[in-house]
Amino acid sequence: MNNQSLSQELRQFQINILFQKVLVCSVQELADICEDSALGNPFLEFEKIYPEDFPHSSSFFEKPQKTRETLSDNLKKQLAYIVAEPVISETAAFIVDLLDRDGYLRFSIEQICSMTKADRDTVEKALSVVQSLEPAGIGARNILECLILQMKIKKMDNSLAFEVLSKHGDDLLSGRFTRIRKEMKLTDHELSCIIEDIRKLNPFPGRACGESEQAMPVLPDVIVKDSDRGFIVEFAEDKLFKIFLNEKYLKLLKSSSISAGEMGFLKEKLNQARKFLACIENRRKFLEEIINYIIWYQREFILGRGSLKKLMEKDLAARFNCSTSLISRAVSRKYVATHQGIFQLKKLFSYSSSRQSQDFVIDMIENIIDNSEKVLSDRHISEKLKEIGIQIAPRTVNKYRHKREIVNSYLRRSVNMLKKKL
Repeated sequence: MNNQSLSQELRQFQINILFQKVLVCSVQELADICEDSALGNPFLEFEKIYPEDFPHSSSFFEKPQKTRETLSDNLKKQLAYIVAEPVISETAAFIVDLLDRDGYLRFSIEQICSMTKADRDTVEKALSVVQSLEPAGIGARNILECLILQMKIKKMDNSLAFEVLSKHGDDLLSGRFTRIRKEMKLTDHELSCIIEDIRKLNPFPGRACGESEQAMPVLPDVIVKDSDRGFIVEFAEDKLFKIFLNEKYLKLLKSSSISAGEMGFLKEKLNQARKFLACIENRRKFLEEIINYIIWYQREFILGRGSLKKLMEKDLAARFNCSTSLISRAVSRKYVATHQGIFQLKKLFSYSSSRQSQDFVIDMIENIIDNSEKVLSDRHISEKLKEIGIQIAPRTVNKYRHKREIVNSYLRRSVNMLKKKL
């Protein structure tokens, strides 16, 4: 491959990275990115708009949230100090943006290769870079890998606890302590010490960034209004800001008074500006198609006339001929405002024909576990859900619990017993 082809591939890769970055942004984050880009490029003009008809009621916008330096920001600061090939650094930054709130990577190597157009070796090297960052355990793909990563970074890989995790991790997480004790020939005291060592690890490293509770404004990305003709769907970015090419600098390019060096610099900046605006426009078109369809499809629920209809991310991916991961990024961190209030766009997805979405049910499972004085089994959680009108079987509770990386009742009970002994 010649240098020109490599350079073109790198530029296309950077464009894909930019599109993925702006796609996942909320309207407020997008406004901040556009404003920062305008400050760094004279060809971009950023203008804030605050129209009177845009909802400003504090009851509409104010919602208790945790404020923090984002995990992404924290990790990217660390990446800036790591020396690596440009393509690996770019891919590592891309992976950082894919991590969920707990610090886990829910995408496969193959999916990341597809999104970034990078080869497998590059993605694996980039993931290794991410997994070397603090807090320890970041970038893991499941709870077992998370704990093993932490032990390696903390120089515990020669410990008995590390050997148990490496050889019998699934048994440990499933609470099969008798099997571990027999196969490893451990005493009860040794097993208790091992569990205590593991208990000191953090299964949710992404939550390590400092946070504080306070009311913060949540700007809706989409505003849905009722009218005689049906729904009117408005996008908040149209009402909050504009970003466009600066005419003054476009005219400067035609001036004969600037040098060849200045001309080259200005043309490069103009090229960057056009690529940025194209990404913003592509994001808008993509979101407009998807969100308009979701609102139309779930219109009876939004109007308060019926329940959520079955709708999954893979359904949208098939309809719009794209990957499920792209749909997932598109709906992430977006809020919808209706006459019934403001809620996350992902709440309009339902993985069954029941009244509640899967995200809602998982939230309820987590709340039941967190607020219960006793350690509840999946069967008990299923019974608690039935009391509030959510009919799901214990095996479904088990599946949903694993999606949120909540360990089973055996391990939770063992941890609680150890806490009482200390």
